[in-house]
Amino acid sequence: MPKLFDNSEEFQELFQVNSAEDAKESQSKVIKQIHRLLRPFMLRRLKSDVETSLLPKKEIYLYVGMSSLQKQLYKSILSGHIDVVNSTGQAADKIKLLNVLMQLKKVCNHPYLFDGQEPGPPFVDGDHLVTAS
Repeated sequence: MPKLFDNSEEFQELFQVNSAEDAKESQSKVIKQIHRLLRPFMLRRLKSDVETSLLPKKEIYLYVGMSSLQKQLYKSILSGHIDVVNSTGQAADKIKLLNVLMQLKKVCNHPYLFDGQEPGPPFVDGDHLVTAS
């Protein structure tokens, strides 16, 4: 917006924090300044404000067990990384544990996320995509 921001020095002055001791106060001023500048461009409405005839959101939680392939992969990942699971809590062990947890999450999402699990090639659509997960 060249009409609003026609000079780079003025723009820099608007968002500059003055000193270290007043950093909190000047930071809050900068945030207020940003909000003031962006307010005309932001449109934020709730769905309930726009369309009143819609029913409220309804969430249904459906718990489904893992397939046999998922159980097999889950157990193999856990047993392959049992030293990480039983670790003492070092920083490097925490990172390894997060990686193991990500692998377990992938198993729960779909076992075909791992190479070599999907039957093929040729890879085709079919019921095996649903029954494997």
